[in-house]
Amino acid sequence: MVTTIATSIEEQSSATNEIANNVAQASEGINEVNENVAQSNISVGTIAEEIGEVNAAALKINENSEMVSESADELSGLSRQLTEMVEKFKI
Repeated sequence: MVTTIATSIEEQSSATNEIANNVAQASEGINEVNENVAQSNISVGTIAEEIGEVNAAALKINENSEMVSESADELSGLSRQLTEMVEKFKI
């Protein structure tokens, strides 16, 4: 009977050790997932910053395009005025 109890205790100890190893492996897996999520969050933050920079650049390009358009309109008006002035001097 003592041998049976000792064998049972030994089996229980072995099972407990196996459970502890499985829990440790699961914990390592969870840590790896947490690290991956943290790296993904960093990447998402970087991407968001870059999108913000692209947006700011697009706004600046739009402003500059409007300025070029206004300048082109002014030049067109000056061209018409110059053409009218030159026509007055034709003989």
